[in-house]
Amino acid sequence: MAAVHATHTLKPDRALIDANFDGYKLSLEPLPQYTVSLSTGIHDVKLDEEEYTYQHIRAFGIHNHLALDQWNPDSVYYVDNKHTVQQIKVILDTQINPPKPVLKIPCDEPQGVKHNITLHFPSRGWCVLADGAGKLLVIQTHNRGTPEEEPWKIVFSEELCDKQPFTLLHSLVDISHNVLHIEALLLHMDKVPQEHKTDFTVVLEWVTLAKQDGTSGGFKVERVRQVQGRTSPQYAAIECGGRGLFIASDRPFKMVSDTAKDVEMEEDSSNGESPAAKQPAYLWGQTTEDVSVKFTVDEGTTKSDIELVLQNKGIKFGVKNREQLLEGELCGAVDVEASTWTLEGQELELLLQKKEEGPMWPAVVMGDTRGQLTLAPDQAAEMNERLSGLTSDQLNPTPDPDKKPYNTQELEECDAFPEDSAMLVRLDGETHRNTHAASLSSHQSLFNVQIDAGEAPCLCLRHDVDALVWQPKSSSNNSDTPFTHVATFNALGYVQASKRDMKFAKCAPNFSYASLCDCVRHVYVYRQPTPTASPVRNRKSGRVIGQIAKQQVVAIDSVENIMGFQVSNERLFILTGSKLITVRVNTED
Repeated sequence: MAAVHATHTLKPDRALIDANFDGYKLSLEPLPQYTVSLSTGIHDVKLDEEEYTYQHIRAFGIHNHLALDQWNPDSVYYVDNKHTVQQIKVILDTQINPPKPVLKIPCDEPQGVKHNITLHFPSRGWCVLADGAGKLLVIQTHNRGTPEEEPWKIVFSEELCDKQPFTLLHSLVDISHNVLHIEALLLHMDKVPQEHKTDFTVVLEWVTLAKQDGTSGGFKVERVRQVQGRTSPQYAAIECGGRGLFIASDRPFKMVSDTAKDVEMEEDSSNGESPAAKQPAYLWGQTTEDVSVKFTVDEGTTKSDIELVLQNKGIKFGVKNREQLLEGELCGAVDVEASTWTLEGQELELLLQKKEEGPMWPAVVMGDTRGQLTLAPDQAAEMNERLSGLTSDQLNPTPDPDKKPYNTQELEECDAFPEDSAMLVRLDGETHRNTHAASLSSHQSLFNVQIDAGEAPCLCLRHDVDALVWQPKSSSNNSDTPFTHVATFNALGYVQASKRDMKFAKCAPNFSYASLCDCVRHVYVYRQPTPTASPVRNRKSGRVIGQIAKQQVVAIDSVENIMGFQVSNERLFILTGSKLITVRVNTED
């Protein structure tokens, strides 16, 4: 039986929603800024003329040149134009160390670098780096938080993705059975044959490196899994423990290859063409009293071959020594004694008596979409009558022909929602199937942020006017949702929609504030509501307000483009072409 995923709804935690939020109050309190000059320029690669699609721009167009060490949040890193990783560390509030070179990236052919260099810190002692030319590097950094940091050492360097340039999305370290694994998620674009509707396909390469822990041996590529889709993902990360992927995208991704095991390919019907209709595994129908399920079994099957284990809300139904026909949790309770089955020739019919009359089931078994629902003539007639007022014989009817129709040209980019097919899914690394899915069709993706250094990054989605932060976590079974609402930034979705020049968006790991960064000069800080020293009364409504949320505007002393932006609980890090500016946001320890 093909694995089917459980569909979940992103249910916000009501305790984290403030229905009475009264807006942000502009605070003129200055935030201290400290600047350090860069000794060399920043390595910056622009898209070439062959990378012309919208998906290239989404994947590679806006690059954050500043990397924050989540394990040591007072340190940030960037790559200069001499292919050197530079470290800038905050010692005191008023003292910032000048850039310190920590690694020279080997580069045989600088002209072969097609993408910006990306790096990620999966642990305190390791760094993973994509050189933009098709090589993945693993660097032993020892303990970066010690006063006397040891030199960085490259312990793995190998061309991957068929020597195609790629970018690094995420990485993690996992130790099991004395084997050290480093998981890396890479993204690149592949050209597709001309008969396809698109020129490129988006490829996620999930690479597993392994070495014996505590030994001097090197890393080896243990496993490579390839996932393909048609649109650049809004979010993609490896599940903690390396058992699956979390992917948010407008179009579905699917596993196409795995060096450890064969991938059972599914028929692709998402290309807009009309492949032969897939035969349903069974036909089913229902009334208010019972549910009927019909199967076609092999010739020669006898009644003694049929096996049925039926419980109040569970079923296991099949043919002896063969694959189960129906298994799982039923969509409703049944009367076990009144339910039965019959076999006539090759037609096997299962009749389930509902325990309560009236409720109609959405399916027979929860999550099982292999069956086809058939309606009785009287049911079809009743449904058509109900829908008659909601349907039309016109493709796009005008509801008010005497009035001016809605002008879609008046819409702005912030008004656009994801496509109806947009989903946040968990893709299992062993079964190659989606185990959990949640629709994103009404939720814009605002930004992604690493909150817990040991967990997958969070993604921030717009829910109405608010911005809700969701943490993907490991889930032991299909019934448990792996998507947890952990924080809310009130009205930030509304605020973000007004920022036409916004380039980066982040939030503090402790959720004390969110920050939006423009392309040039301005950064905006939106703090969580804090209690006021004395009650404040709203002059219009008369309501007493006990909390105020502050907004602050930071204007940096530079007209250069902002090329990198990171935040910690205490400060902002802003990178331009010639300097790094730190802004102290929170002074409390």
